[in-house]
Amino acid sequence: MPKTTSIIIIIPYFGQWPFWMPFFIESCRSNPDINWLLIGDCPVLERLPDNVEQRGFDFASYCALISERLDINFNPSNPYKLCDLKPALGFIHAEDVAGYDFWGFSDLDLIYGDLRSYFSDERLRKYKVLSTHERRISGHFCLLRNEPELNSLFWKIPDFVRRAEDPKNHALDEGGFSRIFLWRKNFPKPLFELVGLFNRWRRVAEFEEAFSTP
Repeated sequence: MPKTTSIIIIIPYFGQWPFWMPFFIESCRSNPDINWLLIGDCPVLERLPDNVEQRGFDFASYCALISERLDINFNPSNPYKLCDLKPALGFIHAEDVAGYDFWGFSDLDLIYGDLRSYFSDERLRKYKVLSTHERRISGHFCLLRNEPELNSLFWKIPDFVRRAEDPKNHALDEGGFSRIFLWRKNFPKPLFELVGLFNRWRRVAEFEEAFSTP
């Protein structure tokens, strides 16, 4: 039988775990053939499933790692700024995604269902980027094929270095990164789809609204 497409989800998170964290972890446990890497300074989680790794990192050290890997000056005061770097996580954590077919980013304010029933191998063979919003990259959960060009695609976000170094959040994950894939997204749907045919990144990406409870 063919090998199941391998997936790792990387989530940097600093401060205190949300009160629903046990439910989040149980939903990871229920997806045993997908791996999660949780990075940050939150309390150590007990009885983690084998597919979830927690890696301790204080915020200043993690910012220093990002600065080194991206060769930028990344020194925000608020961890929320890390949302801007979600599209760069595959590049920043190249060693961690090595060997995986796909990597992804996610938020913690959700409970996963049966991810494989949606992200089937057929779907993952067809697309290189899978967003669970119709007209933007979904910051709460998005998968990208582990390829050098895709892992470096965030550099094409206009004015990326200045906006990444700015302590303010610029919504680069759902805003700037989306614009690489979606041109003229406010056009009427027929024109929007037509324009997309001329964008090679749009042709390898799926944008499909996919949630059970908003």
